[in-house]
Amino acid sequence: MTDLIHMLRDWMPKQRWYSGGEGRAPQLTHLGSYVLANPNGEAGVHLVTVPCILDSSGDEPVVYQVPTVLREVDARVPALGYIGSISNASGRVSAVVDGPHDIAFAKALLTLLEREGHAPGAGGRSDIAAYGLPMPGAVVGSFVTSRVLSGEQSNTSIICEMRLPDGSDAAPLILKVFRMLHDGENPEVTLQSALAAAGSVRVPPAIGHLSGYWPDPRARDGRASGNFVFAQEFLPGVEDAWRVALRAAETGDDFGDAAYTLGEATAEVHRTLREVLPSVESTVPKVQAEVAAMRQRLDAAIAVAPALERLRGAAEEVYAHAADMHWPRLQRVHGDLHLGQVLAVQDRGWVFLDFEGEPLRTIEQRNTADAPQRDIAGILRSFDYVAGSLEMTTGRNVAGDWAARARQSFLNGYA
Repeated sequence: MTDLIHMLRDWMPKQRWYSGGEGRAPQLTHLGSYVLANPNGEAGVHLVTVPCILDSSGDEPVVYQVPTVLREVDARVPALGYIGSISNASGRVSAVVDGPHDIAFAKALLTLLEREGHAPGAGGRSDIAAYGLPMPGAVVGSFVTSRVLSGEQSNTSIICEMRLPDGSDAAPLILKVFRMLHDGENPEVTLQSALAAAGSVRVPPAIGHLSGYWPDPRARDGRASGNFVFAQEFLPGVEDAWRVALRAAETGDDFGDAAYTLGEATAEVHRTLREVLPSVESTVPKVQAEVAAMRQRLDAAIAVAPALERLRGAAEEVYAHAADMHWPRLQRVHGDLHLGQVLAVQDRGWVFLDFEGEPLRTIEQRNTADAPQRDIAGILRSFDYVAGSLEMTTGRNVAGDWAARARQSFLNGYA
């Protein structure tokens, strides 16, 4: 494991999901590993293991999971996932591959989910383990192949092509591997599973999740628990609402009907979440804390863009009004909603993704009941970003009126 830690110190800072500061050397500690069975005796594979690594280099320690596959050096080794080479006591050299880039890891995850399996700690350790927890009634085909979805920042998603027993194509799956581990339920798992279980068509069907526990010196009893992987159906060949809206704004096409139905769909998601998950009354301390957070964000924004100082007075009036008014009942919401988190799916309408919440918030904050208006504001702001994007490319305001109409249509649909 010492050799692997040395390799990861060089490799992890180059990955998009690594949150350490630029130029800061990782300070890595191996907390433990859970081991996945090599499915169907995948040729050339010696071991499929998932080390949990504590990085203490930043202001706040971070725990990562780094799935690895040990392969024979003369076997097929994915170039994108190559981490390095390692020798065992007998001198046998193996290539260390980043798990999501190796089909052996994808196969092992699916097998664990389908069988509701248990992945124990390496060397018989009992302080770390993972469990496959399938959704009731979830049916998947047989594995064909897998690839990594490009462009992600904080997680790594694996797209799995599947096949039915009659040889026809089954719905593909997406396995989202949470690179950063948090002590507590990931809202992505909680919210999408709850919506799927309620029969909502506003999220892709959930397949299940891999959850477990690992050693963590920051946890109260020295052991943390949470989610490792979330599995759901993948919707190929679809566009997100950002691309659809941007194209409409570029051509001057009216987006009113689309924005209206997006408002309806957002209200539907909020209504379902309110029905299936607990909601709470707004308390004075909660309101005070939220208004204080608003003021902190204003200060941070002005520090970056001093020209915003001229808006401080108007913003403070809004904050003062918010502090005095009666707040609505708080419930679970998306938490980071914008046009890029919504897909336009033929015959289904708008489908929502990525319920992890705002990345800058703690896992406790993201798992707390919130005001639905946070999601509404996120979409309204996103329409304004469409207009701003076109203004940056054309040098003039060409979509301000378009964005205003889209915002009003969205609000009408939500209402």
